[in-house]
Amino acid sequence: MNTSQSLERGLMVLELLDASPTALGVREMARRLEISTTIVQRLVNTLTEFHYLEQVAETRRYRIGPRALGLGSSLLRHDKLISSANAELQVLANEHGLSGFLCGVRGASAVYLLAVQSSGPIAITAIPGEAAYLHSTAMGKALLAGMSDEAVNKLLGKEALLKLTPRTIVSLPALIESLQEVRRLGYATSLEENLPGVISIGAPVRNADGEVVAGLSVAFAGSAATAPDLRAPARLVLDAASRLSRGLGCPQSLLPQPDRQFNAA
Repeated sequence: MNTSQSLERGLMVLELLDASPTALGVREMARRLEISTTIVQRLVNTLTEFHYLEQVAETRRYRIGPRALGLGSSLLRHDKLISSANAELQVLANEHGLSGFLCGVRGASAVYLLAVQSSGPIAITAIPGEAAYLHSTAMGKALLAGMSDEAVNKLLGKEALLKLTPRTIVSLPALIESLQEVRRLGYATSLEENLPGVISIGAPVRNADGEVVAGLSVAFAGSAATAPDLRAPARLVLDAASRLSRGLGCPQSLLPQPDRQFNAA
């Protein structure tokens, strides 16, 4: 097994354990990854030696170790967008009961950069690095709205849009048309389009050139059938996204004017 293959398989072990709610034994890991038990044992031994994994004494199974848990801490300390967004999401979760997320675009998917869960009744499991759909999530639609219609068509037009709930927009022309409203309002909504019983609101984060570099969103329990009033959470999301954008140097003139928008509503 060459060095590149060993690294790839070691990362597969880490990702498997990171996603698992419980510790796993070597045989179970080997079965799920379709790799021989001998190879998995060798990888696990090395990862444990360097504290990326740790063995649970009672069961002799393995879980993520303390060194792996600390890998992302430098990003929170040194990346301006990540550190500022983390502070905004903590406020949204702790003071307003809204689970919050930050995402970017990777290929034809949104990828979670941050996820902060509120103590509310709904738990949306999202792990940084995990992919999400652009067409069905509010954060994804906020990202798409920052592109031209031609760019959206090129990005998503190769495959059919997956229908995740009865409310998911699966027609690309309909999705592109809906993005016009997102650009007008400055924020996007997903009314049970990605998960039943979940409403989300997302807004774009812009850099100094006004380009959309990330999407910020919140999610909470709700039903599209009741025509919920989304003005309060939308204002919170717009304000948070605007603060992040200004922190990246985006001119105020390129940002939504929520005072004018919501006072007129």
